[in-house]
Amino acid sequence: MSIGRVEVAQNERLFVVVNGRAEQYLGPGRHWVVRPFQHVRFERVSIEQPLIRLDEAKLALVPEKDLQVVELASDERAILFHHGQPVQWLKRGQHQVWTAQRLPGRTGRPETPTVKVERVDVSGVVTSPPSDEVRALIPSTDYTECIAAEGSVALRYVDGVLEAVLPPGRHAAWTVVHKVQFAVIDLRERLLHVTGQEVMTKDRVSLRLNLSAAFRVADARRLSVVSRAPDDVLYLAMQLASREAVATRTLDELLASREAVADSLFAQVKAGAENVGLELLRFGIKDVVLPGEMKELLNRVIQAQKEAEANVITRREETAATRSMAQTAKVLAENPLLVRLKELEAYKDLASKVGQVHLVLGEGAVPTLQLKGG
Repeated sequence: MSIGRVEVAQNERLFVVVNGRAEQYLGPGRHWVVRPFQHVRFERVSIEQPLIRLDEAKLALVPEKDLQVVELASDERAILFHHGQPVQWLKRGQHQVWTAQRLPGRTGRPETPTVKVERVDVSGVVTSPPSDEVRALIPSTDYTECIAAEGSVALRYVDGVLEAVLPPGRHAAWTVVHKVQFAVIDLRERLLHVTGQEVMTKDRVSLRLNLSAAFRVADARRLSVVSRAPDDVLYLAMQLASREAVATRTLDELLASREAVADSLFAQVKAGAENVGLELLRFGIKDVVLPGEMKELLNRVIQAQKEAEANVITRREETAATRSMAQTAKVLAENPLLVRLKELEAYKDLASKVGQVHLVLGEGAVPTLQLKGG
């Protein structure tokens, strides 16, 4: 005959195993176990850890108020709360949760378990972002999210297909039934530079161009579907357009109509940008770099042109001065009184500049010198 006394604490439960089989479930307190002529063994389990794994025989002995069995389908998940705090994310399958520990209720209200299980439907795609505590428990295989800042949009792909273009904000999705991915596209204005682009003019002069373009994303859906590298497509369009524009013009035409060339390039590059979902805002030729010898030759040509222009201006001024002198001589010849007036003006100007007069007389000149006073 097997007789024993056993005590069970508040934070544990006890299974009475008789001849290798669980036959009794004991709660907190002092118990007498009587099993005559049987092999008896006690198995204690702690209920402080919410999750437990019991075999079918033991599970059948536990009352429903002490243990909750949660069956989760493939499109279901659950959050395990302990004392109101999320502690574990439960995936598909069977989960055994201790609900034996309870909090005393208010007056007239029943006790509430310290452990709670909240089911989550993950069969869809779109969901609201969870709290940070819950987010820390969810594995990346079940959930994904992204944040699109102001000035950008988010693309949502479901099973590899672009499903939606989302506005700025925080976006979340379940990835259990469907595989979901996010991509953030920046819509703000950007710059693209093509430096050192070597081209040849119509008159076979090699030069280098530095080009700049300002652009932004106009169609995020088209951008993601049409081209893998839209910036490279725009870069190539700038290169090809500049080659075509320069090859049909001589160097003098290119330098004389630089703005017209830029306008022509803008129209061509804009069409290429629109094909991949981009909008060209501005385009221009920053620099036209000539080879060293060509630059020296061009400087000499410009110098010769300026010298010729200076000579023309000098001859024009000389001609005008000669014409003026001829007219003055003609007037003086016709008016002797004006000639005398001019002489007096000259004497006046001379006298105003002379402080002393030195008189040098030759031999025999003193007797003939006459001084008259007024």
